[in-house]
Amino acid sequence: MENPKGKLGILVGGEHSPGINSAISAATIEAVNRGLEVVGIYDGFAGLIDGSPEKVRELSISDVSRIHNQGGSILRTSRANPTRSPEDLERCVVNLKSMGIADLVSIGGDDTAFSAYAVSRAAAGALHVVHVPKAIDNDLPLPANMPTFGHEPLATLARIS
Repeated sequence: MENPKGKLGILVGGEHSPGINSAISAATIEAVNRGLEVVGIYDGFAGLIDGSPEKVRELSISDVSRIHNQGGSILRTSRANPTRSPEDLERCVVNLKSMGIADLVSIGGDDTAFSAYAVSRAAAGALHVVHVPKAIDNDLPLPANMPTFGHEPLATLARIS
């Protein structure tokens, strides 16, 4: 039976950086506490393009409450970008709808943020996206000296030391 409050999907794109599992954990705990069902999508947008049931797992608070000490990403990651192919973009939308996902948290850098935006637009209002900026190469257009996990601006590091 589908959760009447909805289903949230979480995916990770790009390279690994410290803090990914903490972001997955925080998003999952907050969503579950608000009554949403949460699913993790393995291998980022590659898993969403694939759409096979093996690429999705339910996430509960007990699944994520202690993952912040683990390296990498429990959902794995990929550099797949569905905007490079209209067919891949459409498959993402179709697979999200077939899974009943109306809310998506994407974690990643500029490619992942743009991909999430494009998928949301292609879903024509049927998908709400929140992007968690993560960049090891400081490629996100954020305000000056704004840290993300994975990249700490030099000005911020100078203040810390």
